[in-house]
Amino acid sequence: MLLRRSILLCPLLMAILPLAAEVTPDITLTMAIQGTLGPLLSGPDPKGINGKTGNLTIKISESATPVSTTSDSATYLVPAGGITEVIGTNSFTTTAPGKMKIRLTSSADILTVSFHSKGDTITTMWVFLAPGSWNTAVLINPLPFSPSPQTLTAATTAGGPGTKVKYRYRGTVTFLGLNGSASNSAAAVPDIEESEL
Repeated sequence: MLLRRSILLCPLLMAILPLAAEVTPDITLTMAIQGTLGPLLSGPDPKGINGKTGNLTIKISESATPVSTTSDSATYLVPAGGITEVIGTNSFTTTAPGKMKIRLTSSADILTVSFHSKGDTITTMWVFLAPGSWNTAVLINPLPFSPSPQTLTAATTAGGPGTKVKYRYRGTVTFLGLNGSASNSAAAVPDIEESEL
């Protein structure tokens, strides 16, 4: 009887095992912020970026989990290489992990990104999106916001609402507004075919 059951189970196991071996493709979320830096809100602007075009791209897996959470926010670690900034014609891609925080409020959904950038600089950007751009599932895993794209309005004060950039450089702290847009997309990471091995 036991032998008969084993024989009957073999075809079933052979059918199930390949399915179990399949891995769900990883999805990479890409968020892009672009616009014009300014006005200068506070600080000396030693890097002279006021008035220049600025672009920030963040790439993170949708399977990432938060390193910390609150009732209305989640903070994620962005791997080295996952953040690229372009100011004017100068481009820089991170070589150390950065952090990304998403906070849901009644007046705005706020994306904050902080990272080590070029020339011993720490850069932080606050992006104010429309309220309801994310639902609470984004506090579990990174997800696209909607609608996309969205228009961004620059902050008028360093501590007030609106999209802004802070950079810390050689003992100075500078705040600038940013007028522009934010968009995002999600795509599966292509699998490596057996023929490539």
